[in-house]
Amino acid sequence: ASNAQGDLLLDFVIGAMFIVLPSFWVVALGWTGMKLGSLMSGLTDGVDSARQASSKGANQIKAAIEKKP
Repeated sequence: ASNAQGDLLLDFVIGAMFIVLPSFWVVALGWTGMKLGSLMSGLTDGVDSARQASSKGANQIKAAIEKKP
C-alpha cells in the first residue's frame, strides 16, 4: 500500500511539473505583456503632445524662413 501512495505522489508531482507550472508561466508572461503594453501605450500618449508641439514650432520656423525675401 505504501508503494501505491508513493506512485500517486510521484504522478502528482510530475503532472504539476509538466502541466501546472508551464501553464502558470504562460499566464504570468501574458499578464506581464499586457501590463507592459499598457505602460508603452501610456508613454506613447504622453509623448504625443510633445511631438505635436515640436511639429508646430518647426512649421512656424519654416514659415518664417520661407517668408523672408
